[in-house]
Amino acid sequence: MNSRKFLLTFCLTLVICSVHDRVKAQTAIPVAKARVAYDQCASLATSEDAAKAIAALKEKDPNARTQAAAQLGKSCDARAVEPLLDLLKDEDPSPRAAAVEALGRLGANDSLFPLLEMAVNETDWRVRLAMISSLSSFKSVRARGAVLNAIANPGVQDISDINDMYVRCSAILTINQFRDVGFSRKAILFLHGFLKSQHATTRQMAEQTLYELKNTRNAAAEFRGLLKNNNNPELRRWAAEWMGKVRFENTGEVLTEAAANDPDPRVKQAASAAIAALKNVK
Repeated sequence: MNSRKFLLTFCLTLVICSVHDRVKAQTAIPVAKARVAYDQCASLATSEDAAKAIAALKEKDPNARTQAAAQLGKSCDARAVEPLLDLLKDEDPSPRAAAVEALGRLGANDSLFPLLEMAVNETDWRVRLAMISSLSSFKSVRARGAVLNAIANPGVQDISDINDMYVRCSAILTINQFRDVGFSRKAILFLHGFLKSQHATTRQMAEQTLYELKNTRNAAAEFRGLLKNNNNPELRRWAAEWMGKVRFENTGEVLTEAAANDPDPRVKQAASAAIAALKNVK
């Protein structure tokens, strides 16, 4: 009897450990990357294959609708725009995401407002992730502003969901690739807020994203600007600290100036530490 109890306890322990390991694997922290904007169609015409794909948008199988939307995104066919706009209301997130991508690739101006409206109201993280590339592909200040304010911006929320955080960090990195630099600094400051989250995964993803900023077009200049010009000494100190951690290029001059002349001793200390960290790399 005792041997049976022992065997049963041992088997239950193995099952619990296996489930625990699977849960840990499922909650691995993803590393966000900047999303790539699409090369939109130079003009919209008609194509022979588009009619079949448009008809397939009515299929009962969501995979068929998803594949049809992806095909239409490559068609540069003007007839695809209205059916794809209807697909934005699909109950399944996969066809919705495919429609968002397809409309971004087609680049029809009359699809922009529905996408902007959707960016505010959409809740599924996969669709919101697709919206980053789609909206970034339009040559529109409103579209880029939506990536910042409708997708990256947490508002007053303390983000706890990993997928939601992944989308927001991806948007922040994408914004720092824009040639229009007017949105970059605000996006970076969202990370400053995320580091104060009550949730460890949110703080970890914010740190990962800060390091990933080194690979973007705008971030180094924005950190230099924060240290040199921001009126808030805490933000200047934070900028100096992360300039040393991330090891942005061309930061030596502004760090040296801050270490010598910043009116706040904490900023001076952080700038000096960053200079030392950069020297140690060499």
